[in-house]
Amino acid sequence: MADTTAGSSTIRDNILRLARKLPAAPHIFGRLGLLLGNMNADLDNIVRLVAVDSGLTGRVIRMSNSVFYRGDEPVRSLDEAVNRVGFREMHKMVGVAMSEQLFQGGLPVYNLSAEEMWENSVVTALAMEHVARAVGEDEGEAYTLGLLRPVGKLVLDMLLQVEHPGVNCPDSDTLDLPKWERAWADITSNETGAMILEEWKMPEPMFTGVRQHYGHESEGSRMAALLHVACWMTHQLGKGLKAEARQWELTPDLLTRAGVNEETVQTCLKETQEALEELKDRLKAA
Repeated sequence: MADTTAGSSTIRDNILRLARKLPAAPHIFGRLGLLLGNMNADLDNIVRLVAVDSGLTGRVIRMSNSVFYRGDEPVRSLDEAVNRVGFREMHKMVGVAMSEQLFQGGLPVYNLSAEEMWENSVVTALAMEHVARAVGEDEGEAYTLGLLRPVGKLVLDMLLQVEHPGVNCPDSDTLDLPKWERAWADITSNETGAMILEEWKMPEPMFTGVRQHYGHESEGSRMAALLHVACWMTHQLGKGLKAEARQWELTPDLLTRAGVNEETVQTCLKETQEALEELKDRLKAA
C-alpha cells in the first residue's frame, strides 16, 4: 500500500514531475480553449500554439481534409485548416486529436485500453458541451473540461506503475474507486487531475470541478455538478469507466446545483448520442 509517511508535498512533486512527461498536446489544448474564448483572438497565435506539437498538427490537417470540410483544394497548413473549418471546430479537432495521442498507451493499472479512454474522454466532452449549452455556461470551457477530466487517472496510473509494479485496480462496478486510490497512492485521481489543471493555469471552475465531481454534497460547485451529469450521460451511452459506475447518481440536489431537470438531461443525452455518431462519421472520412 501507499507509504503513509510521505508528505503531501512529496506526492505533489511526484505528480507534477510525471505530468511534465506527458505530451504537450493537453497543455496546448487547454491554452487553445482559453484563447478561443477571446473573440479578438489572433489567427497567428492560434496557429503557433497548435504547431508546437507536430503530431497534433498532422492529425488536424488530415481531419480538415475529410469530405466534411474539404473544398476545391486540399488543406496543406494549419492556417488553411483554421480558415476552412473555423475557430470552434478547430478547437474540437485539436481536442479529439489530443485525446487520441494522450491515451494511446491505455491505463494498465486501471485495466483500460486506449480506445476505452479515448471514447470516455470524447463522449464526456460532447456531453459537457450540450449540458453547458442548456444552462448558458461556456461551451468551449465545458468541452475542454470533459476531455481533460481523465488526466488525473493517467498520471496516477504512471505513479502506481513506478511505486507499486504489478498493482491492478479491481475490475468491478461496485468498487469504491476513491478509497482504492487513496489506499495505494494517498491521493485520488480527481485530486491529482485538479492539481495538474491548476498547475497548467486552467480557470478555477475547471480544476475545482474535477476535484469535486464525484460527490453529491450540496456545497459542490456548479461546474462539478455539470461534470457529474455529463459523466452520468457517458455511462448511459455505454462509454463510462466500469470502476466509476457507482459514482453516478442524479439526485434532486445535484440536478438543482447543475441547473437542469430530468427532461433537459434526457434531451442532452439524445443530442450527445447524435453528436457522437456525427463525429465517428467525420473520423472515418478523415
